[in-house]
Amino acid sequence: MKQILRASLVMFMCLTVITGVLYPLLVTGIGNSLFPAQVAGSLIKKQGVVIGSALIGQDFHSPHYFWGRPSATSPYPNNAAASAGSN
Repeated sequence: MKQILRASLVMFMCLTVITGVLYPLLVTGIGNSLFPAQVAGSLIKKQGVVIGSALIGQDFHSPHYFWGRPSATSPYPNNAAASAGSN
């Protein structure tokens, strides 16, 4: 019984380190080297101050895109400054 418990705990710790530490660091490192702006959040800066992200509030009009949910950021549709939960 002790051998099984010890083996289970060792395997648990090994998998935790691999999947919880090593893999995320590897994927983040690869992403940072290949796509640095996207990994950082596609931030928009104005006079050195982050004012938002280029990915929030995109308005798509072409028919080949999926139909998005209606924007709840009135008075302006797809207002990234008002990005928060609306329910």
